Amino acid sequence: MDILQLWRDLPSEVTHNILRVLLAILVLVLVWLMRRVLAWAIVAPLRRLTQGTRYEWINLLLDTLTPSVRLLVIVAGIVIGAQILEVDYSTVLFLRHLIRSLVVLAVFIGLYRFVEVIAPTSARLFRLTGLDIPDRLLPFIRTAAKLSLAVLCIVVVIQEWGYDVSGIVAGAGLAGLAFSLAAQDTVANLFGFTTIVGDQPFVVGEFIKTPDVEGTVEHVGVRSTRIRQPNQAYVTIPNSRLAQSVILNWSRLSKRWLDLTLPIMYSADSDRLQALLDRTRAMLQARELVQTDSVIVYFVDFGESGIKILVRAYILLPDWGAFTAEKERIYLEIMKIIKDLGLAIAFPGRSVYIENAPFVAATTHPNTAEEDKQI
Repeated sequence: MDILQLWRDLPSEVTHNILRVLLAILVLVLVWLMRRVLAWAIVAPLRRLTQGTRYEWINLLLDTLTPSVRLLVIVAGIVIGAQILEVDYSTVLFLRHLIRSLVVLAVFIGLYRFVEVIAPTSARLFRLTGLDIPDRLLPFIRTAAKLSLAVLCIVVVIQEWGYDVSGIVAGAGLAGLAFSLAAQDTVANLFGFTTIVGDQPFVVGEFIKTPDVEGTVEHVGVRSTRIRQPNQAYVTIPNSRLAQSVILNWSRLSKRWLDLTLPIMYSADSDRLQALLDRTRAMLQARELVQTDSVIVYFVDFGESGIKILVRAYILLPDWGAFTAEKERIYLEIMKIIKDLGLAIAFPGRSVYIENAPFVAATTHPNTAEEDKQI
């Protein structure tokens, strides 16, 4: 009874303010309960229903939007509480900036979560967007996207509170320029790494050849790539230089190219030469490891030292050792055909024929004659 009497004795203005405060507290409690009810009655059942189904994207959407929705519910509670309390003008201005900042923060949190949810692995990113990005490059893209969102959010919030961000942006630009100049080699190597990982002209374990180095790739790092040469020398080359080089990847061959120009001596007559062409062509087409439709055996030119026979074909062996062994067997077969036909391989040389040359008597130098007598 004393409490009720005390409440009746209070001025009406005081009781009115107390009721408004209690009502505002009640609204905040209801907002907190609303968050719990939303999570219990809507989010949790949806997760259970879509888990492991083709509608799993709903789970991803919930993971993206849930933090932002919770923050927006708090914003709604602040707006309702401010209306109940009937705050003064200065407080209204403060709450207006606060509410706008929280809304901006909710939007950027949603975008930040979207980056995390959509691109944890390259497989999920490809399944959801169709973009094929290597796993090794994905962390750099995620970090760059998150950092850009965080900086943009900070700039927007600062501008919302009435501060001029042009000076901050200009200072950040100058700092970024100074950093870029100081670390331009590192940045160039980083972009080279993204190019190598993105385009994948080679991977670890493949044999490549560039104008600078030739060998097996053993490591692809952020700054440099390490290559083991055939003589076992270990070469480290910056990614920026490697990304700008012409790269020949020998490990990605599906077949190898046999290219031979066979010189035959001019003593060969046309019949034996035709037999050589026919038998060589038939021998290549009969081999299992030779691509039949690629066989080329033709008399192509008259060379300085002999008749030129062009022999070309694809060998269906990507491995260099196996290809070399097959090429050796083909060469031996060609030598047998040449021997059976009584032909001979021409060696480099040049014959000079002199017609109607005047006779010149041989003269002997006196000193040379004396030396001959002594011998």
